[in-house]
Amino acid sequence: MDTAQVTELAPADSRARDALVAELEEHGPMLLVAARVITLDNDEAQDLVQTTFEIAIRRLDGLREPRALRAWLLTIQTREAFRVVRRLRRLVSLDGHVGEIAVGGIDVAGRADMHAALSRLPRRTRAAIALYYLAGLSVPETARVMGVSENTVKSQLKTGLGRLREDLRDD
Repeated sequence: MDTAQVTELAPADSRARDALVAELEEHGPMLLVAARVITLDNDEAQDLVQTTFEIAIRRLDGLREPRALRAWLLTIQTREAFRVVRRLRRLVSLDGHVGEIAVGGIDVAGRADMHAALSRLPRRTRAAIALYYLAGLSVPETARVMGVSENTVKSQLKTGLGRLREDLRDD
């Protein structure tokens, strides 16, 4: 979503509009990284981030705590990702391909072994790993974003990391 589209959807007050655009632009890269890990497809990830911004702008009045914007955006994005997958599963069999994933200067996208290992994880486990390790959410925040218990998140993180270590060790 470009700045012009955000500006059209944002509140009429120019200061509020400018602040909203700046906030969304600030969180965009983090949302894209998390979306790429969840979807394992660059195009899907970009669509997911755009949809997240559109939903967030429409529901901006529902944001109770402005300091929690990052967690709120990740909640919207994660729920939208799972909703889309459920809807598409009814229509087609998904066979996602791995897109570019750039994390903190490490060229994860260049590591075919990492792509293969991530693609073998269930989408919810990838989401937990992306939210916790890439987006920097705590276990309670990750649980709230995913709509599951903290123990479920801990279990998914432990299982997911174990499988990644095992897969990467074998490769």
